[in-house]
Amino acid sequence: MAPAGDREGYWGPTTSTLDWCEENYAVTWYIAEFWNTVSNLIMILPPIFGAMQSVRSGLEKRYTASYLALTVVGMGSWCFHMTLKYEMQLLDELPMIYSCCIFVYCMFECFKMKSSVNYHLLFTLVLFSLIVTMVYLKVKEPIFHQRHSFHPTEEFCFELLLRAEDWPWVYPWLRGLGYTSLGVFLLGFLFWNIDNIFCDSLRNFRKKVPPIIGVTTQFHAWWHILTGLGSYLHILFSLYTRTLYLRYRPKVKFLFGIWPVILFEPLRKQ
Repeated sequence: MAPAGDREGYWGPTTSTLDWCEENYAVTWYIAEFWNTVSNLIMILPPIFGAMQSVRSGLEKRYTASYLALTVVGMGSWCFHMTLKYEMQLLDELPMIYSCCIFVYCMFECFKMKSSVNYHLLFTLVLFSLIVTMVYLKVKEPIFHQRHSFHPTEEFCFELLLRAEDWPWVYPWLRGLGYTSLGVFLLGFLFWNIDNIFCDSLRNFRKKVPPIIGVTTQFHAWWHILTGLGSYLHILFSLYTRTLYLRYRPKVKFLFGIWPVILFEPLRKQ
């Protein structure tokens, strides 16, 4: 998607089917797209903490899997944007499908018995993931990934989120968390489109302004930050709803007054 003529660096020629709008090797010789790379930290570090909290709190493994899936997406995206190699691109794109499937499973199973397993849904999601993987490895067309696999799965997650209005265990104040997750994600999607459509204009603008201003127009990096935050909030929403249904005592706390996490108070003795 980026204009031709970008410089080469440590990782050699680009072999990925996509090259985003950020200028290649502009910040360091070792990272092809610096800002698109480091912006993935939001999808790596907080979910690791969330996974550790889930294990310590004895929560169902599906939520540990949700956090770790988001971490894998972030790590894959880091490797892709750092190298712009096709193999790393697959590590970025395919885990997006798998993580969305885990999110769908968690949302569907919010109001089931503790530690229950929906084998039919599990089989369907695994089969879907396998089919998408095989077709994408054969086709090698990013439009297939964007329009026919990731975005439809993403939209299905959003549809489940919007239906939360009818869930008896989702209190009005908790719905705000779900809608915030959706809004943040959609804002990131808007930035993703701006970066794609106006790439030439953005590059010309960055040539004329100081670097500290130009970096604010790295909209694909903003896409990472906002979708990472939106996905994290989606996990919090699903986890809070589930644990509330199981009669835990979840509380949203803010680390350093900024970052939301879910902690659990001890159950009251009867």
